[in-house]
Amino acid sequence: MSRSRKLSLAGFILLAGCTGPLLSDEQKTLRVWPGKAPNEPAGIESRKAETVTGKDGVIRIRYVDTPELVHFPAPRDKATGTCMIICPGGGYNILAWNKEGTEIAEWLNSIGVEAVVLKYRVPRRNVKKPHPLPLQDLQRSIRIVRSKATEWKIDPKRIGVMGFSAGGHLSVMASSYYNENSYKPIDAIDKLDARPSFVALIYPAYLGNAKKDSG
Repeated sequence: MSRSRKLSLAGFILLAGCTGPLLSDEQKTLRVWPGKAPNEPAGIESRKAETVTGKDGVIRIRYVDTPELVHFPAPRDKATGTCMIICPGGGYNILAWNKEGTEIAEWLNSIGVEAVVLKYRVPRRNVKKPHPLPLQDLQRSIRIVRSKATEWKIDPKRIGVMGFSAGGHLSVMASSYYNENSYKPIDAIDKLDARPSFVALIYPAYLGNAKKDSG
């Protein structure tokens, strides 16, 4: 086997072993919190679990303790100045990362919309009330994106939030409680408005009243 063919084969094996999509040169990852995420419960590390890709092709992130934003810039020749923050679903237990996250970002880019996918904290820290800590992540993220308006050439008044299933519920919480800080301010970014300019809810979960026990 020639040297060049060996190198090509090695590169193929390396790519095949990746557990998630590779970021392009334009896509950047930003940490939501400058240090440790706030209000993490003791012993959460014991719930660590590896990301898995199912037979259905869905990448399921099963543990996050360092929330991140993955930025998908819109092509400059199509950019509209609008930006969407995407919250994947997964019952607050996992994140359906590509199906309800990165693939949506790529589609939004195709119509000129800047996109950011939020990797918020999972699994549930509180079984009965799962959204408060992810809401901290989302509120902080809205402010981070607003702080990037000039750099990213987006309109700070056209920053929306899109969520699927549990991510839809999280988006509702962000649009309903934007005037209530879910965490203590830590820097100048937290002086910015946490209100989303608009919201897109895709099969949002947990919005109906729980059925009372008739027994």
